[in-house]
Amino acid sequence: MSVVCPFFNEGALIVEAMRRMVANLDAQLQSWELIFVNDGSTDDGPRLLILAMKETNDARVRLISYPVNYGRGRALKTGMEFAAGEIIVTTEADCSWGDDVVKRLADVLRANMDCDFVVASPHRPGGKLIGVPAVRAFLTRWGNKLISLFFRSGLTMHTGMTRAYRREVIVPLQTYENGKEFHLEVLFKLLTLKFRAREIPATLSWEVRNKSRGKARPRALDSAIVRAVRTHFVFLFLADPMRLFSSAAVFAFVVSAIFLGLAVHNLLVGEVAVFYAIMSMFFLLFGFLFIGFAVVLTRLRDQSVELWAREYPAGRVVRPPPQEVRACGPEAGN
Repeated sequence: MSVVCPFFNEGALIVEAMRRMVANLDAQLQSWELIFVNDGSTDDGPRLLILAMKETNDARVRLISYPVNYGRGRALKTGMEFAAGEIIVTTEADCSWGDDVVKRLADVLRANMDCDFVVASPHRPGGKLIGVPAVRAFLTRWGNKLISLFFRSGLTMHTGMTRAYRREVIVPLQTYENGKEFHLEVLFKLLTLKFRAREIPATLSWEVRNKSRGKARPRALDSAIVRAVRTHFVFLFLADPMRLFSSAAVFAFVVSAIFLGLAVHNLLVGEVAVFYAIMSMFFLLFGFLFIGFAVVLTRLRDQSVELWAREYPAGRVVRPPPQEVRACGPEAGN
């Protein structure tokens, strides 16, 4: 079991987070390692963590540091590459997803050999958000609902970091996003490659994080979130371009037919029909353009899948897609 926790400028809480995480892992698991990835912190967090690690003198706790801030995605990928465990869990260092979330995620993978990765979700029945600013809570809840319409994954959480992967599933995966967009990129690619997911309900609490920052609470909406939203829409286009652009084409053809009907009506009654005729041709052209986009983007996605699959052993990603994503937890009988 490898647990990967990236952090950036978390000096106010990183030492206590490390001690709490170590205590949880020691009490709940037999064999584990904890990998912290310092993503170019500019505060004294890395120094404090090193001192605390020397004090605890536990070889199972490791620290990897970057000299500059690359982003959470890059930090996670680096931590995964250094991980030795057969199961790799990525989560927040401060245990904001609960003290037992690592064990719960790992238990699902151990108990279900047909499952390749597990996602923790506050939106699954039994999960909840505590202390999360209202704007962020709104964005994550309804943003994930929108993503689910395109991904058709059955998941309720697509953008969260707290997940458990089988090593042979996540380490070979080609990824390019360095920021928080990494989470959606990983999910999009794993699902496209037909890997199977399960989901557990979990409580995400920002109480410790908010307390450590005092009055300077995290901003509900900043440029990083805006950038992430923009990038997420790109993945939505790639998730199912045929469905998306075919729907747009049908809409354009319907509008074209309406304008054509109006043009014919005006022609028959002796009124000006040229405007309606031009609008009909305009929407007809857009309809054909949308069909072209659907075909081209679907082909590009299929070619990309072929490239991603080359990193895996032959036959590893040819299983049929799952019919549904199973919920795992007390309410699901697991």
